[in-house]
Amino acid sequence: MSWIDITILALVVLLGLVGVWKGAKKSALALGAFAVAFLLAFFLSNVVAEALLGIDGVKSFVLGNGFGDGAQWSLAYWLYKAPANTAVTPDSFIFKNFFAPMTEIVVKADAALPVDQGLAVYGAFLIFSAICGVGIFIVSRFLLVIVTVIIKSYIGKKQTVLSRLIGFVIGAARGALWAFAFTLVFSCFGGYMSFQAINNVQKEYENNAVVCQYFNQGAYGMRNKLFLPDSDTYGRLVDMLVKKQTPPEDNKHDKLNGDRLNLFIGLSNLNYQNSPWSIDENRKRKFDEADALARSADEFASVEFDTVMRSILDYNMLAAQTVDDTEKLQDLTEEDFANLVTFVKQDGSSVTLDTLMNELWVKLRNYVEHYVHPDQSETVSAQNSTLKKDYDDICGLIGNIRDKYKPISDKIGAFPDLQLPEQKKIVDENAGGEVTQPETDAGGETPGPDAEGDNTDQNN
Repeated sequence: MSWIDITILALVVLLGLVGVWKGAKKSALALGAFAVAFLLAFFLSNVVAEALLGIDGVKSFVLGNGFGDGAQWSLAYWLYKAPANTAVTPDSFIFKNFFAPMTEIVVKADAALPVDQGLAVYGAFLIFSAICGVGIFIVSRFLLVIVTVIIKSYIGKKQTVLSRLIGFVIGAARGALWAFAFTLVFSCFGGYMSFQAINNVQKEYENNAVVCQYFNQGAYGMRNKLFLPDSDTYGRLVDMLVKKQTPPEDNKHDKLNGDRLNLFIGLSNLNYQNSPWSIDENRKRKFDEADALARSADEFASVEFDTVMRSILDYNMLAAQTVDDTEKLQDLTEEDFANLVTFVKQDGSSVTLDTLMNELWVKLRNYVEHYVHPDQSETVSAQNSTLKKDYDDICGLIGNIRDKYKPISDKIGAFPDLQLPEQKKIVDENAGGEVTQPETDAGGETPGPDAEGDNTDQNN
């Protein structure tokens, strides 16, 4: 028998004895007050938690500002960076009952986040919702105490033997419900077994408990069927996170001016297919949310460039946030900012960051199209040659983007050390499913990302 079993049995007996002292009516009243508080907490916690995310401080605590190099601490970021528990296997209880239902909702929502980051966001909200539920329960229970005290004043103090016996049964039932409520709250944390304290408790529930293993199974079942936020809620969470990553618009007073403001606008627009950030007639920044077409790295997952592009988008965001922070870059003069504006965007220039990002997106989409839908009228060798040219152009553009950032990278942090994926190749079905190898140079080695491209310098 586990120490959890002993604790719960002790609680059941203790509240049963309290029921003997109170009698049937007062015990039933206490049970009713508990049930009301529990139901309010259970069904309102997600609603209250999502409403509280409207407060910037709460949103920062739960969701933070993303998962890139410039990410601040948050509950989501903490879960994302938590070490994985190797004991969690696909056939384990905790995987089937904790992670699998959450993953199903995250994948179904098809939001603009990788699954691992999506699970961190979802898990952070789930934990915060459980905390809100505990808070609602405490407040509700306190308010109901006032009501129960008034009602108890009308109940006589004399108790019969039958009343005390029924009081014991009701009190014991209340103790069991308290134990189940605790287990239900724990079920919102129990999957994060990389934290030793949680791991130990979960092991007790699964391996050593006699009675409590049924509490554990019931709590996870109730959590998964009735408590988990749905895919729509998760989609709203992702929207909140994306908006949090976008530097805030200030219509009343813009702390930036001159070319520093122009630099911020240029950097902010790098992560969009259009230019939703602009400067109005009053020299204030303006963000057209309805017209914003954000770039998404996920569309390049089929050619495994999603991780690389996500790092570049995160770095663009970090650059914009650094310029937006008036405490930073104080050693730069107005002339310095004017020079930096030209490396981001300048009409008539073909080598700006803005131009390179647009070219990179076009090349990546061509790469995906040529890989997913190859020209069937060409030979496999010709198809692979097309893919190689696309790949070399992409590597060259990424290297040029890195070089373009050099004038400012020492101020905002080094450009990320990108691990480029291997070049994709078309499978020759007529050759027994073997992949046609790219042409080799005179030394007999396969050209990699550093090989000379057709029209760009390879710097990555």
